[in-house]
Amino acid sequence: MNRIVITLGDPAGIGGEIVFQAASRLTSHTIPVVIGDRRAFETLSSGVFKSPPPPFKRFGEGAAGDIELIDLGPVRSLVFGTVQPAYGEAAYQYILEAIRLLSVGSVAAVVTCPISKKAIHDAGIPFVGHTELFAHYAGVTDYVMMMAAGKLRVSLATIHIPLRDVPVRVTAPNVLSTIAITARSLVDYFGVASPHIKVCGLNPHAGEQGAIGAEDTVVAEAVRLARDTGIVAEGPFPADSLFHAIDADAYVAMYHDQGLIPVKTRDFRRTVNITLGLPFIRTSVDHGTALDLAGTGRAEAGSLLAAIEMALEMVNSER
Repeated sequence: MNRIVITLGDPAGIGGEIVFQAASRLTSHTIPVVIGDRRAFETLSSGVFKSPPPPFKRFGEGAAGDIELIDLGPVRSLVFGTVQPAYGEAAYQYILEAIRLLSVGSVAAVVTCPISKKAIHDAGIPFVGHTELFAHYAGVTDYVMMMAAGKLRVSLATIHIPLRDVPVRVTAPNVLSTIAITARSLVDYFGVASPHIKVCGLNPHAGEQGAIGAEDTVVAEAVRLARDTGIVAEGPFPADSLFHAIDADAYVAMYHDQGLIPVKTRDFRRTVNITLGLPFIRTSVDHGTALDLAGTGRAEAGSLLAAIEMALEMVNSER
C-alpha cells in the first residue's frame, strides 16, 4: 500500500484533533504516516476526547489498517489556541521531514494540516505559507494553487495578495502559465486526456469589451496563446455566471476570492487545496488553524479526509 504523509501543522491548532478524529477512517487504501508530536495526541487523549490516542506504529513498521507516527517531539509544553514561535518552528520541522521522505521516495504524497503564518513568521522562517515553502525546497518557480470540491476544480492566477495588486500580476505570461500547469496536471494526475479549461475575466462582465477596463484583453491574449499550444481553453468569461454549472474540467480564476467562493460554497466541509507544478503530490485541508476551536474537540475532519482521498486519486492516476 502507498504511504501518504500527513503533517500535523501548528501543534496548538486543530491539526491534532482532526487527525485524532479521522484516524480510524484513514487506513482503507493507504498507510498514513503522521509527522508531528506524540505529546499533542496524548494531551488530546487525556483532556479532550477521554479515549486512547490512535494506536500508532513506528514509521516503516505498519501494514494495511495501521497508522504510523514520526514523533519529532520538539514541543516541551503545549497550550492549544495560542501562537508561539516554538510552534511555528515545530510546524516547519514537520514539513522539512515530509520533504525529506518525498525526496527519497519513502512516501507517495503529502497532505498538510494548517499552520499559523504568524507563528511561522515569529519563528524567523522566511516563507508566507506551505505553498511557497514546498516550492522553494522543490526548486520550483512556476506553481499553481488549485481548490477543488468534487469535480469543481479552480486554479488561481494570483493567490495571497491585496486586491489592489491583482491587476499588475494578471499578465499574459502569468495567466498562460496557470492555464498550462493546470492542463498538464489534469492529464498527469486526474486522468483527463484532453483538458477543457474555462478562464474568468478580471473585471465585471469580463471587461464588457473594454467598456469596464482593458485588463481583460491581457486575459484574452493568454487564452489565445494557450489555444495555440493545443490546450482547449476558453474565455475570458464573466465570473459571476461561470460557475453555476460544471461544464469544464477546470477553471482559472484571476484572484483568491473569485475562485474560492464558488468552490467553498459548493462543498465547504470537503474542499481541498492542491499545489500543482511540484515534483510531488501535495494536497491540504482548505481551512486554517482555527485557534478558537483548538482543544475543544469540536473541529471537523471532513476536509482532511477529502484531502487524503484527493491525494490517493492523484497517486493512482499519476502518469
